[in-house]
Amino acid sequence: MTGEARYTIRQAEISGRGLAVDWADGHRSQYHAVWLRHQCECKTCGTPMTALRGVRLHQIPNDISVVSLDTVDGDIHLRWSDDDHQSAYTARWLRDHCYCADERALRKHRPNLWDGSIAGAPPLASLTGAEASPKARLAMLEAVRDFGFCRISDVPTEPGQSHRLIEIVGPQRQTHYGTYTLSKKAAVDNVGDTASALDPHIDETYRLSTIGITVFQVLRPSSNGGASTLVDGFEAVRRLREAWPEDFDLLTKVPITAHRLDAAQNSGGQRRWYMSRLPVIKLDHDGDVSGVRLNERQIAPLDIDADLVEPCYRALRRIFDILYDPELRVTFPLQAGEGLLFDNQRVLHGRTEYTPEEPPRSVLTSSVDLEEFHSTLRLLQHDVGLDAPPMVLSQGMAV
Repeated sequence: MTGEARYTIRQAEISGRGLAVDWADGHRSQYHAVWLRHQCECKTCGTPMTALRGVRLHQIPNDISVVSLDTVDGDIHLRWSDDDHQSAYTARWLRDHCYCADERALRKHRPNLWDGSIAGAPPLASLTGAEASPKARLAMLEAVRDFGFCRISDVPTEPGQSHRLIEIVGPQRQTHYGTYTLSKKAAVDNVGDTASALDPHIDETYRLSTIGITVFQVLRPSSNGGASTLVDGFEAVRRLREAWPEDFDLLTKVPITAHRLDAAQNSGGQRRWYMSRLPVIKLDHDGDVSGVRLNERQIAPLDIDADLVEPCYRALRRIFDILYDPELRVTFPLQAGEGLLFDNQRVLHGRTEYTPEEPPRSVLTSSVDLEEFHSTLRLLQHDVGLDAPPMVLSQGMAV
């Protein structure tokens, strides 16, 4: 009944130059005239979903107004003052796009923050289950959306089958690494190929567009160490914000330089030199954390005002102290045929030390852009018939 009331119009009226709608659940929506006219989706005006649009803002008068209103089969029909144009809006479309503060907050995704205690009941999914069922696939991706990661079983151990897990998430992003095998190599210029422990970190912070969803697939584990570790970066910066708000604020504003020189070892003989100069914590329009870019090993000489150098180092020291706290860390000794999906713009990953052996430890790593992951998620929600307003998802570190 609540869902029906939400989309049932009790009364609609012209309000000022625009529209006011009272809903059966007690909510009242107000719509500006220019917003309604610009979003008309009649055959002439088109739809932003395809970008085949005939309406242009310069064609809409500043004083555009509704001159008549009719309710037809539960939909709203409006006639406009400028050229007698007529527009129709379904009740569901109007409610799902109501832009009052309460409705916008309802549509916005809120991540589930976690610490090391999640190790007792982490999000889990089966690759074969996700391949067999759209609902299971959706549940897998929703776990990544909500928690930032999901542990995966039934992962193939043949490199030629690695595309199966990647394609569950979306099309693979092609970076200079491609699909990279973390393993013993004759010459090492990637820290992932070493056997020493790795502190929690975000990958490729030197890119202007940091990689999104990371796909780990264990082909052959180490028999002595090499377990994967994860830390929720959103929980870490929440703690920083609570304890030292001035340091949190600094790291959302001051650009931190990151470099990466690849002498062609990992990029098919082509040298690469990447550099970014961006804050390590990203806030969205509402002031909520949407992404983190934290990798201590990739911090280059700070290129900032002299009076900010020591405060910035203080803030960085504090956030890394939080990130390295064992209380926040979860450890997964992944076996052959297991994998991880995680949001590289939220969840920091690392690894415990291991002893090199023969045959060597071998893990495939690849990535899918965050917007491609979101696309897959939205399409699955639509395909399984999920009846909900369009969710506003975190845009990560998007510049």
